[in-house]
Amino acid sequence: MSSLAVTDHPLLPWHADQWGRLEVQIAAGKLPHGILLAGPAQSGKSRLVQQLFRKLLCGAENAPCGTCHQCQLVVAETHPDLYPISLLEKKSQIVIDQIRELIDWASQTAQQGGWKVCIIEPADKMNVQSSNALLKCLEEPPSRTVILLVTDQPNRLLPTLRSRCQRIECSPPAREEAVNWLSIQRPDVKDAALLLDIAGGIPLRAAEYITDEYLAVRQGLAASMPGILQGEASAAQLAAEISKSDPLEVLDILFQLVTDAVGCQLTNAGVCRNRDLALEISAISAAADPATCFLLIDRITEAKSIAAGTSNANVQMLLEWVLSPP
Repeated sequence: MSSLAVTDHPLLPWHADQWGRLEVQIAAGKLPHGILLAGPAQSGKSRLVQQLFRKLLCGAENAPCGTCHQCQLVVAETHPDLYPISLLEKKSQIVIDQIRELIDWASQTAQQGGWKVCIIEPADKMNVQSSNALLKCLEEPPSRTVILLVTDQPNRLLPTLRSRCQRIECSPPAREEAVNWLSIQRPDVKDAALLLDIAGGIPLRAAEYITDEYLAVRQGLAASMPGILQGEASAAQLAAEISKSDPLEVLDILFQLVTDAVGCQLTNAGVCRNRDLALEISAISAAADPATCFLLIDRITEAKSIAAGTSNANVQMLLEWVLSPP
């Protein structure tokens, strides 16, 4: 069992339809025992998950009320019928022992007399053994027990596991709605549309994760890449400098920069996503031909898969390989 940080962040407005369908199922007594919540990282899945378990565990009619004893237990992270599972410290997989403990917990009567809720996040980190163990639990689910699988990469789950769950897509909203919402959340930002583009069209990511530190790493990579591609700068040195940053963020930035450069090379349409780095991306485009850029994109994609996988990759060596001359 792992800890679960309970927050007071409201449900995102573009997930109102998903929430409405869940409310209808709860009211009709038809909530499935397995629910798969899928969507990009920082798309708001956790907010929808918290809205759901708070409603199920609340003891009031106007659930979630936020004030009853059940809600207080949830906020204090001591509710006995809420069971979160995540990666254990220094582990890269959710292992079968964690699922066996879940099965034991699920077989017991709810201590508060209502629903029992288990949250597995990131669900794609379950290995084959733990996935098969969970599959058996979903095939014969205990009554009034729901297991929520939360993942950015649903295709990494076993097909048989996906088929046992109702899937809810937590997709980003239309661009206009996203820009309007972001403008309210980040009044300090002059160009909300640019920030949204940098965040890949995901407004919550733009609001909370595209920090000054992220932008500084992005600026540094954009300035360094032409020298790397021309062999005038050290890939090993740059990899060492950025290895302390989130590797998936670094790889995502590199992917953005190189794909924008390819777009400049092939279409002459100018930079779309990173408009504020047009000069730097033009220099990247001039420093490498399309074939080299496509090779780099392949490396970045493979590196992202490795960094997000279940092996403990050496981040500095991984980045050095990505940045090394073709």
